Amino acid sequence: MFLRKLGILFLLLHAMVAVFSLSGTWALYNLSQVPDWDYTTVTFWLGIANVVTGVLTAVMLMVYREGWKSTLTLLALCILLAGGMELLGTTTGIPFGSYSYTDLLGPKLLGHVPYLIPLSWMMMLYPAMMLTERLLPHGWLRPIVAGFILTVWDFAMDPAMTTGFAYWQWHTEGGFYGMPYVNWLGWWLTGTLVAAVFWKADRRWRGEWEPAALALYLIQGAFMAGLAWLYMRPMATVLWLVAVTTMMLLVWRRRYRQASRLQGVSA
Repeated sequence: MFLRKLGILFLLLHAMVAVFSLSGTWALYNLSQVPDWDYTTVTFWLGIANVVTGVLTAVMLMVYREGWKSTLTLLALCILLAGGMELLGTTTGIPFGSYSYTDLLGPKLLGHVPYLIPLSWMMMLYPAMMLTERLLPHGWLRPIVAGFILTVWDFAMDPAMTTGFAYWQWHTEGGFYGMPYVNWLGWWLTGTLVAAVFWKADRRWRGEWEPAALALYLIQGAFMAGLAWLYMRPMATVLWLVAVTTMMLLVWRRRYRQASRLQGVSA
């Protein structure tokens, strides 16, 4: 229970970072007078805090629900597989398209991928896999569904993170606010790969429902959607809202049916 409380504490800090960032961004674009701060430095530390608090939330909650071995396995796979795909992407353009990271997320592996980026995949892949368990508890399609649920995060994140104080930038013309559509295919492929290897390698996974993990997924997604809206990229916000609303309705329907069947059996 202590680990869950710790996870919820990190979740609250994560939400505070999101609220402060959104409020500050709104102020910069709408108020005539703002504090005389170095906003590049502020953005740097807020970006670090966003990833660190989110990752710590996911780790604590997953350890509480699934145990240390499963959690460390998923974390290691994100570092190795997702990190490897990011390194491949930033050096060759495959599978995401041609892009590079700025210096706003700290030091980079081999000068290309910030060390925090592979960890950030775990932050959202764990909730995505948990949600997949509600929609499709069995079958070979599970990793594909988990990969898609993860990719929904990027519907708003990429448009939000590549303008204003940009955390990365595209070196090719893209059809969605400068982002090439192949990027989403790369996200889907990477998320599917990590989930598939994890579920194949780790037999301890139970997929227990954790409301705080769902909150992490929604808070982080809403944060990106809010930034996209403030940066005048409304289609990204709308796309995320439609996708998440549809997904939540499907999860609720599935859970309602399961509860009804259990009530029928007990009666």
